[in-house]
Formats: sequence, structure tokens, C-alpha cells
Amino acid sequence: MKAEDLLQTYTAYYRGTAEMYVTGELDLATAPLLQQAVTKALNTCPRHLYLDLSGLTFCDTTGLNALHQLTHQAHTAHIHLRLTGIHPRLHRTLTQHHTPPTPHTPTTQRY
Repeated sequence: MKAEDLLQTYTAYYRGTAEMYVTGELDLATAPLLQQAVTKALNTCPRHLYLDLSGLTFCDTTGLNALHQLTHQAHTAHIHLRLTGIHPRLHRTLTQHHTPPTPHTPTTQRY
């Protein structure tokens, strides 16, 4: 199976905001795909980037590191990044790993 089959992103742009929907698995094989999609979105110079993770079904340590790097990348570019739709377990893990906490919308998906 190809990485593109395991992780999909869709980005909508409006009024200085980029909203990216992420579905599938975030791991060693797919983290570069997310990085590419976020870099493309950041290159449009939005004021805000919302990363909706409600469709994320799996996230390993590499995925956590990718999210941390994306947070740093957005901060460096002076773009407000908000992670939304985070499963409560992932939210706890991100908080424990010192990724800045963001508001989340719990999902009913199994994680």
C-alpha cells in the first residue's frame, strides 16, 4: 500500500485562512505527505491555519514529531496554527510532549 492510500489531506482557503482536513494514519510513511501539504498551505501566507485531525485514525511517535514540527514551522512564519478535532487521547499525548495545547473537538472515533 502506498503512503497516499494511508493519509489524505484536503485544504480549503478563505479570507486569509487555510483549513486542512487530515484523514487516515500519521506515521513514518505518511508524515512527509502531511509536511508537504502544510508547507504548500503555509506558502499561501494565510493568517490562520486550522488543521482538522478528526479523521485521523492512527498517530505514532513520528506523527507526533511531525505535528510538533508543523507547530514550530507555523510559529516561525507568524501564522496562527490551531489543531482541531483532536481525539482526547492524542490531545493528552500532545500536551505531555509539550506541544502547545489547542482547543479540540472530541470525536467518537476509536483511536
